[in-house]
Amino acid sequence: MSRQKSIILMFVASLCWAAGFITMGIVLKSVNAFTLLFLRYFITAVVLLPIILKTERLVSPQKKNILPIIGMALFNVLIMNLMMFEGFKTTTGTNISIISAMNPLTIAFWSFLILKLRFRWIQIVGAFLAFFGVLVMVFRGDLNALVSLHYHEGDLWMILAVFSFGLSAICSRSATKTISPLNALFYSSIIGLILLLPVGFNSFAWPEWNILLIAQVLLIGVVSTALAQWFFNLGIKSMGAPESGFIINFNPVFGVLISMIFLGEMPVLGQLIGWIIVMGGTALFYEIFFKTKAKIINANR
Repeated sequence: MSRQKSIILMFVASLCWAAGFITMGIVLKSVNAFTLLFLRYFITAVVLLPIILKTERLVSPQKKNILPIIGMALFNVLIMNLMMFEGFKTTTGTNISIISAMNPLTIAFWSFLILKLRFRWIQIVGAFLAFFGVLVMVFRGDLNALVSLHYHEGDLWMILAVFSFGLSAICSRSATKTISPLNALFYSSIIGLILLLPVGFNSFAWPEWNILLIAQVLLIGVVSTALAQWFFNLGIKSMGAPESGFIINFNPVFGVLISMIFLGEMPVLGQLIGWIIVMGGTALFYEIFFKTKAKIINANR
């Protein structure tokens, strides 16, 4: 897969996650966290199986990739989601948006710590510039609101969830070296469901279904989980965890667009300025990386 296609898929994944993030906050008012988490990955496994059988073949995990796949299930399906849902209880949507924007930095942190990957100083500047742009956008350009931000117990849960997601991205990068992203995602979903059952089986409660709730749960399971995770894993396999994770900075950006289109919430000037800053930080990060990549390739010739 070409680099351009990988980047496009990563942006589509970011869009899917943003749509699911907004929908999840609504669904959790009618469905408890454990039930939603179980349905989310049960739907994901059901959707992925026919796609795998149609487009490739179902490959059994081997010794060399079983541990990374278990890591994907543990850190993404189980720990990240449980901590995120716990955070939903006691923190605000604004704080969640800010903390979720830390995902690229935590992926870079684990890449530095585990994979011994090194970054040029200007790439780090680009990463923090993009994160600052997210802050400006979330607070609509009102920096006084940022200074007076109050923290909640749920913020700690969300920070831990972000670091757990970063670990799952590293595991995904390792797993997809020897197994396809589709297979890795399918098996991590199955293993995650198995790990989930003893943790919250007694909490499972069948909700009162209606057409809207069914559509919302399907959107979370199919679009923001199965498709988004598939595209994200493809991006990780092609580009690597740090680059793929950096595009997650656009989650709040897409969230604003979705809110504008479907909820009628028009962005203010401060949000547009924040968007421009995010774009600039991302361009800075990738421009430098491309130059570094070219130097490495030329040096090996």
